[in-house]
This record gives sequence, C-alpha cells and structure tokens, in this order.
Amino acid sequence: MTFWLLAAFLSLVALAFVLLPILKPKLGNKKVIVFAVVVGLPLIAVLAYQKIGHPDVAVQPSLASMPAAPSSMPPGHPSANAMNMDLSQLAAKLAEKLEKNPDHPDGWALLARTYVELKRHKEALPAFEKASSVMDKDPDLLADYADAIAMTNNGVFDQKSIALVDKALSVNPHHVKSLMLKATIAFNHKEYKVAIESWEKILKTPDLDPETSKQASGSIEEAKRMMGAKQ
Repeated sequence: MTFWLLAAFLSLVALAFVLLPILKPKLGNKKVIVFAVVVGLPLIAVLAYQKIGHPDVAVQPSLASMPAAPSSMPPGHPSANAMNMDLSQLAAKLAEKLEKNPDHPDGWALLARTYVELKRHKEALPAFEKASSVMDKDPDLLADYADAIAMTNNGVFDQKSIALVDKALSVNPHHVKSLMLKATIAFNHKEYKVAIESWEKILKTPDLDPETSKQASGSIEEAKRMMGAKQ
C-alpha cells in the first residue's frame, strides 16, 4: 500500500510539472491556480509521504545485533524488484521536471526521500541540499538527510550529519528517528550514558511500535553491558 500511495503522489507531482507550461497561457492572472498546481501539489505529496514513509536508520556494525524490522518482501523478490523499477522510473521523471523547473524545494524534498526509499542515498544528497529552504523546521527531512549522509560514508556520522540530528531535535526533542540517530552516534563514540538517555526517551513515546520499542530496549541493555565492561 505504501508503494502505491507514493507512486500515485509521484505521478501527480510529475504531472503538475508537465501540465503547467500547457495551462499557464490559459490561466492568465489566476496565480492562485498556478501556485496550487506547482507548489501545493508537491507539498501535499511530501506531507503525505511523511505519514506513510518509514525511516531507515543508519546503524554501525557494533549495533548490527539489534533486531531489524521485518520486510513484507525480501529484496530479491520479483514483486519487490518490479516495484523498485516502477518507483525508479517515476523518480527519474520527477528529477527531469525538477531540473527544468528547479525552484520547487518541496519537489526536491520528495525526490530526496524517494531516493532514500530506493536506497540511492548518494543521489539523495544533492536533492536534500536543494530542499534546504523547507528543511529547517522539518525534523523528518533533517533526520533523513543526516541518515543519508552516514549511509554514503560507511555508516559514519560526520560533523554535518551530527549537526543535522541536533537541529532536528531542537525542532522536536521527541522525534523518534532523530533520537535513534543521536543514540547511535553516542554509542559509537562510547558515550553510553547519552545513548541510554536517548533510547529511554524513545521508550516514552506514545503509541510506539513494538519493533522500535524492542530495538531501543535491547540497545539499552547492550549499552549498559558496554558501560560495565568499560569500568
């Protein structure tokens, strides 16, 4: 369901960029309609994707024992491959339209997160950069950007990605993915107390899904074990 919703939104966004040059001469001074087609539609798509998308947290090898969320389809499954192919084609169309009409940060944000969904993190980075004007107050985008940077750097969070995580938490101190990333960063730096505090905040999140709860709890136990070994 997530794939088909995302695919539908991407199609609508791409369609908006295709139709605008055709509609513009006929619209005349109806700037509100133009704005709705060009800006409003991508914005709706981004907001909807934030609701239906799922984060991919960059995890260092030291946390590899943490349980992974089950996948509805294995990566090599024919249906999964077909879905990725269709999504890749839609992403390519959106990228082409954005290159011709680049002044749409919401569209770039959607493209960046689509690349993340496709595990094409390196391609996501310039798209995130072009979405910077809508990123400052959006912890989802900030965390996804930080995660993508780490994923292109063998799981290592550099100063820029760490700053993005901190910024996301300044916007929303209870943002689950940002807390997870902060905990991972602290754990990798052997700052186990800080890591535990972040995971404990996650466990206090209302309606936390069982898999994330299990992951955070297991990570706390691992951090406590490492603290004991360190003493």
